[in-house]
Amino acid sequence: MLPVMTLPPLNLLVLDTETTGFVPKVHHVMEYACSVIEKGKVVKEYEQLLELPEGSEIPQAVQVLTRIRPEDLIDQPTFEKALPAMQALLGDDTIIVGQNVKFDLGMLKGEGWDLTDRPWIDTSMLASLVFPEIESYSLGYISSVLNLNHSPPHRALGDVRATLELLGKCWERLSELTPKQVTRFNEFSLRGPEGYRRIFGVLKGSGKSTPTWITAGKKIGKLPKALSVVLPEKGKVQLTEEPLDPAFVPAILAGLKDTVWLAVKNIEATAKKLPPSDMFTVLYPPEFVLSEAAREKFFMQTEFAGDELTLAMKLELYPAVVRSDLPLHGEEYAIFTGKLACTAASPEYKILKDKAAHGSAILSHQHLLTSALAAEPALPEGLSLVIDDASMLEDTATTAFAWFCMMGSLRAASQGNAVLTKCADLIELWAERIRADMDLRYLAPSDLESRDSTELKKTIAEVLATDLPPQAKLPLEHLLLILDPTNLPGRITWIEAMPDGSKIIKSVPEDIGSLMAKHVYANYPTTLLIPPDSQEDLQPIVPNAVQTVIERGALPESGLNIRLPIGTNLEMIFKKPEGKTIVLVSSKRTIEDIYVKHAERLEAEGVALICQGFNGGQGRMRAEFHRAKSPAFLVMTPWTFEAVELPPDTVDRLILQVLPFDHPSHAVIGRRAGRYRDPFSDYSLPRLKHRLFRLLRTFRRHAKTGATVDILDDRLRTKPYGREVTAYLLSFGSKKAEQPSQMSFL
Repeated sequence: MLPVMTLPPLNLLVLDTETTGFVPKVHHVMEYACSVIEKGKVVKEYEQLLELPEGSEIPQAVQVLTRIRPEDLIDQPTFEKALPAMQALLGDDTIIVGQNVKFDLGMLKGEGWDLTDRPWIDTSMLASLVFPEIESYSLGYISSVLNLNHSPPHRALGDVRATLELLGKCWERLSELTPKQVTRFNEFSLRGPEGYRRIFGVLKGSGKSTPTWITAGKKIGKLPKALSVVLPEKGKVQLTEEPLDPAFVPAILAGLKDTVWLAVKNIEATAKKLPPSDMFTVLYPPEFVLSEAAREKFFMQTEFAGDELTLAMKLELYPAVVRSDLPLHGEEYAIFTGKLACTAASPEYKILKDKAAHGSAILSHQHLLTSALAAEPALPEGLSLVIDDASMLEDTATTAFAWFCMMGSLRAASQGNAVLTKCADLIELWAERIRADMDLRYLAPSDLESRDSTELKKTIAEVLATDLPPQAKLPLEHLLLILDPTNLPGRITWIEAMPDGSKIIKSVPEDIGSLMAKHVYANYPTTLLIPPDSQEDLQPIVPNAVQTVIERGALPESGLNIRLPIGTNLEMIFKKPEGKTIVLVSSKRTIEDIYVKHAERLEAEGVALICQGFNGGQGRMRAEFHRAKSPAFLVMTPWTFEAVELPPDTVDRLILQVLPFDHPSHAVIGRRAGRYRDPFSDYSLPRLKHRLFRLLRTFRRHAKTGATVDILDDRLRTKPYGREVTAYLLSFGSKKAEQPSQMSFL
């Protein structure tokens, strides 16, 4: 039975594909489905399995994801033979609609059917525009939240039906806008892709006031009872052991004095949990703050790409000071960074810094504090620093003292600027030649002294002399520093190809501790909140020459039941689901093996299996796991888990498959470890213990009372360092204790 819904009164073709992978021409379309809409009415559905070219295979993970097996494609037509029937459903004036539709269009083009010049609409971007309260814009998650018809599951026709209903839901919300808002959107759409011009050209605003959904999803937290910190004298570093309790840092924030700067690892996540307050100023990094001048310049563009158009509409619809005020999605993050964000010299950012410098405590990102301390002029006299999660300080300070050029953001900033686009092309070509298909390539003096590098430096200098958006200026200035061979000594400099195909050209200092001593500890009284019993393991950030004051003391009960089971393995964990379980495994390959082996069986049993790499990004995984009924599994790597935010009292247990040592091939870690007499004991092992603390603290934020933590790694019993790590882990088990002696409740 065809659905009944309100749709734009236009001719549409909603399509979806199931493919053997993500790369056109390398991977292939094995199923195509569509729904034909004429003047807003659904008139036909179509679906077709397709025989793959000779020699092509369906990877096991894709078979599980789509439920399409090789035998299902026997006696099915090839894409070429099925193409006339597909083409017959696409009228001359039809708009193509799809969820993340550019992927499907790219795969169809790879098969020989080029629709990229046809008008199109992306429902994921429309949904992000009008459903700000939804945590993820994946089709599966939206279907569950909005109760869309997503049947048959896993298949192209199910996706088409859900996409069609999502379009209807989006159209209903768009129709609630006021006539004035619709007029403004129509003005924007006239500068955007044709599909959006036609859709918004027939939109009629019926609202008499701004729709209530625009403010949906806004949550304001509250500060706990204040906790004061005893600050050290200038020239000394106070090392204060930090408990797992998630209320610890907010309580410190509530008790801050106006001369204290508190730096945290994740400023956006922390700020979302707090109410507005005159007690402190949230100082975001410049790249998180919206520049009004850049916003107005953005609005004046003569043309908008698809994601630029939806971002312009969001800027019009949602009051925004920082990027977290906007329901950003997809490439909008790169566009915000490349075209809309402040720089340190922007007027809005100067006002924010002036406010932070006068009359209130400061809450900021760790990276921003270290960046500010690395720059001139110095911070206000008399300021004291409190740095949370100091076990991450080496990594965030590395970023603060880094020079880098991210090609994705530079490309976003280049749109509409022919000179900058040509420069970005030259940088990309240079990087490709230097890295020679290597995922990671360290730069040597000979690389930077070549004729190509000399010509590139000349081009960048000429482009910097033109009128550039400030968001493009900094990466080019950094790249000039990187290309100077005299800057190589004392730094680690490389080109890296990211999993999504983008490139980063980056240079960081070899020694962070000496820079922290020079720029931070020598000038400002500093308190570092550190993992328990880690005061001897902080040399990468606190050199031995720095005078420290150690605050030990019994820590409050963690509420976690930490176990080291013998003979338990992942197979047993997935065969017997218990409650809501987070499973941390060693690699993406292990995640794929788990998905292939267990996904279908668990689905049949009504157990959700949410896997990194198979269930979208962090937002989608977090949202789906939160919504899933118990029992359920969330499977990811430890490095991804550190950034996860879930509501309190959500999870029953944490499974850690292996001890999460740094990967030895990491661009920076491997080089720094070589500077120590015993790289393993002096560098790698302390970093492991710090990461274990952060993993337990992350879990503690959303664990239920009495939640369990099981570490399965046999190296705890078989390796010489196992006893040390075991004792450290068990120290976080449930126990009775009091607050550290130098901390007092106000």
